[in-house]
Amino acid sequence: MKKLTERQKQILSFIRVYKAKTGEAPTVREIGNAFGMSSTNGVSNHLKAIEAKGKLKRLGFMPRGIEVLDNLRMPFGGLVS
Repeated sequence: MKKLTERQKQILSFIRVYKAKTGEAPTVREIGNAFGMSSTNGVSNHLKAIEAKGKLKRLGFMPRGIEVLDNLRMPFGGLVS
């Protein structure tokens, strides 16, 4: 499986933090605003690439339809879903 680029890692981290704070995933526009990207198409391309690498799933055309799939490794070696 291919590794994420730095930008993709940042976007994935943003989605995790946003979801932890608000209880829902950010919209494509909110992700774009956070990274200074005016084009929602650019954000969508990043999300498609992250999805292709198996780290998230887009749930159809729902505005907040993003689900993070990967497990986080904790320093003590445990897994968190």
